[in-house]
Amino acid sequence: MLGALRYPFMLFRSYLLLMVVATVWSPCSALAAEAPEVANAQFRRNLEALVKKSGLNAGVAIKDLVTGGEFLINGDAVFPQGSSIRIHLIAELFRQAAAQKFSLDEMRPLPDSARTGGSGVLRHMTPGTVSLSLRDYATLVITANDNSAANFITDLVGMENVNASLVAQGTSEIKFRRRAVSRYAAPNAPENIGTPRSVMRALETLHRGEVVDRATSDAVLGVLALPEVSYFKRELPGHIRFAGRSGSGLSYRCEAGIVLVPNQPYVLCVMVKDLRPSHERTRDYSKADALIGDVTRLAQARFMPVAVAAPRYTRDK
Repeated sequence: MLGALRYPFMLFRSYLLLMVVATVWSPCSALAAEAPEVANAQFRRNLEALVKKSGLNAGVAIKDLVTGGEFLINGDAVFPQGSSIRIHLIAELFRQAAAQKFSLDEMRPLPDSARTGGSGVLRHMTPGTVSLSLRDYATLVITANDNSAANFITDLVGMENVNASLVAQGTSEIKFRRRAVSRYAAPNAPENIGTPRSVMRALETLHRGEVVDRATSDAVLGVLALPEVSYFKRELPGHIRFAGRSGSGLSYRCEAGIVLVPNQPYVLCVMVKDLRPSHERTRDYSKADALIGDVTRLAQARFMPVAVAAPRYTRDK
């Protein structure tokens, strides 16, 4: 008799326990599911606040290459890119090498037609004495922002082929429109352009291994990750690799690339235009560089909080 009475009581107690657990667990589950969306919304608001506070005409594109989350401000506005276009120039060089049009290790002399002013070291070399491998020309394009090396590769692969590849991969908004020339020699030369969204997609394509194949894409990333002066890199911990390229002109600044955090890589792109020179300088990047630094630090806090909290490393520049 007691056993018969005890059994319904035990069932009732189990039912109550399940109800309590369900009541407590449901909000927790909902909160856990909601947390990423809350964090994403806050991150986006913080980005918007940084751009608004800067007072600059700026665009930002950040993509989490693990979850696919995208954060865009003025993502479809057109901005000058300057030397950042060389990301795609190097990609085209390796694409054509993969198609066996030439070998990256073959030696080629630097023709006088490629020599130009501006940044780089090749313009200072004695004419007729320079002969480098195609791979080494690419290295100079990234590490020294060498205009003469960039012109040599542009003439080799064809500007029209760079643009055709950009169209084929779905990033037609990026346009390679001029060889490297001195701004004083050709002040009205058309500027290389792109949108934050299109640059982000091109970098994502590279990260996915879709520039020909995985091996080719990784080889491109290897060149892009070589040391160069970049405001993104200045803010990153020394052990974190950054594969990208900076660009600037009299009135604009552009930084774009992939922050290669182990297990948490992300695309980072900041473009600024309509900068005004100060009274003391022909060009003044101080506000643009401050915004780039702020965005970089904000992204670090989201994607690698442990690195942000750790002691900073010294990076060779």
